[in-house]
Amino acid sequence: MDLWIELLGDPAYRHVLLNHVPVTGLVFAWFALAWAVFDGRRRGTTFFALSLVAVASASVQPVMTTGDAAYPFVFDSVDGDGQRWLDHHVWLAERWGRLLLVNAGLALGAILLGGFRERAARAAAGVVLVTTLAALAAAAGIAEAGGKIRHAEFRLEDPPIHQEVGRLRPD
Repeated sequence: MDLWIELLGDPAYRHVLLNHVPVTGLVFAWFALAWAVFDGRRRGTTFFALSLVAVASASVQPVMTTGDAAYPFVFDSVDGDGQRWLDHHVWLAERWGRLLLVNAGLALGAILLGGFRERAARAAAGVVLVTTLAALAAAAGIAEAGGKIRHAEFRLEDPPIHQEVGRLRPD
């Protein structure tokens, strides 16, 4: 039990545990929402699928929070290319991670709209279906860069260079 407490106290470990939720969750949520939008017979299916989208998209917040907390330790524990991939991963997360939070908000808005106007709910779900693809692409790009931090075997190209290497490290 002490090992679990120690591991869960480590932000890098928590980040590794949580970082699959937005990507994998959005894949399943997108398929559920596509089914609901194109089937269109059951309103409950649409609300369930929109709820999946909202939860999977919103899960990016704890992923980003634990990633920020883990940055100094991870930066110091990887090689030079790993550090550059880490900075690229952070750069992508800072620019595109918030798209997932916007997507969560749109999904919640579609749920609320569906409670008041059933006809508009299907159109709103269609919009969320499209924005979920964009959010999934952003999450996949962020995750791909993250996978290259500690796995040199996945580094088939050099990391992009960013001006502020190690910028999240405390002085």
